[in-house]
Amino acid sequence: MPTSVVSEHQSPSTQGSWLAILTVAIAAFVLVTSEFLPVGVLNNVASDLHISTGTAGLVITLPGVMAALAAPLLPVWFKRLDRRYVLIVLTAIMVIANSITALASNFHILLLSRLVLGISIGGFWATAIALSGKLAPAQLPIAKATAVVMTGVTFATVLGVPIGTWLSGLYGWRSAFAINAGIGFLVLILQMLCLPKLLPESAIRFADLPALLRVSKARRGIVIILLIGLAHFCAYSYLAPFFKHIAGFNSATIGSLLLLYGIAGIFGNAFAGYSGNLNIRYTLAFVSLCFAIVFFSFPVFAVHLSGALVLTALWGFAFGAFPTTANIWMFLHAGDAVEKGMPLFVGMFQIMIAVGSLFGGMVVDHYNETTLIYSVLSFIVLALIALFTLTRGLNNPKMTCES
Repeated sequence: MPTSVVSEHQSPSTQGSWLAILTVAIAAFVLVTSEFLPVGVLNNVASDLHISTGTAGLVITLPGVMAALAAPLLPVWFKRLDRRYVLIVLTAIMVIANSITALASNFHILLLSRLVLGISIGGFWATAIALSGKLAPAQLPIAKATAVVMTGVTFATVLGVPIGTWLSGLYGWRSAFAINAGIGFLVLILQMLCLPKLLPESAIRFADLPALLRVSKARRGIVIILLIGLAHFCAYSYLAPFFKHIAGFNSATIGSLLLLYGIAGIFGNAFAGYSGNLNIRYTLAFVSLCFAIVFFSFPVFAVHLSGALVLTALWGFAFGAFPTTANIWMFLHAGDAVEKGMPLFVGMFQIMIAVGSLFGGMVVDHYNETTLIYSVLSFIVLALIALFTLTRGLNNPKMTCES
């Protein structure tokens, strides 16, 4: 089986290990569970706090807004500080935020805790993804190192969100956040024990943040990634409300569907790690096509359990592949700009989450979940058009291969 190694994109002084990169992957698991747990418990939050579903969606929007600010600003503020300490502090902030969420007595305190969580989200992703090469063993290709870190994202959707949804049904939605805070504390200890020194190659300045935007191939990829991400997060934030209000499924069925979504995401992540090494453009095109099929078919067929099972699995596969594919695109086509440009790229990702959940909430409150899903199909169509026009003929760069 051929493996492509981007020798010039991976630090020759790699000091990482499997233990180090797996520790960060576990931290990613807890962080993404924290961020997207409200997707599974949105109905419970709205009912408990006597607010509309769209208003409850602000618990997804606000962390995205704060993360969009934190992602580019924190790396500049940290300058040449050892990123090991940065990751540890950001994990501690995540634990504090989840603890406040679990104890929140009203919606305003809940929103405050979610804003605090956004600091951790933005800072973590701006740091962890850019340093995945340094965290990984020396012979692990960048594409696969990125896929390992993103495995934490996949398992968060497989285990974190569904189990959190199940726990909220048994003990209330606050219990899920309390347990997540406890797991985060254990991860914090693991980071202190396992992370190596992670000194940045140079301090990041404000002028460095648009580094990826200065690379033509990266810019074209960003346009497509923004369109796909916006479509996904508009619809995904209100997946559980669709199953409840449109399909009429009970909580147990919704939890099972979210579990299926996550399991399919494992295969999507693995697919992207392998396929992205072969041709990242075709990989992104295939992911876009999967999303198009889902959004076109979901309102008609997902109201029946059999259709919901198939389409939810395909949706999970597509999203499992999407973040990994997006990051691999940047490493392959703008490797030298990744460490300085990744904070702004992460900020853009968080803007997708914030704008998506906000737009989705407005559509759901004024119309319904079916209208929302059909409306985001237009973004996927635009992404596919861009893939076959803006990036026509754009293939993976020639690389040195190691067996």
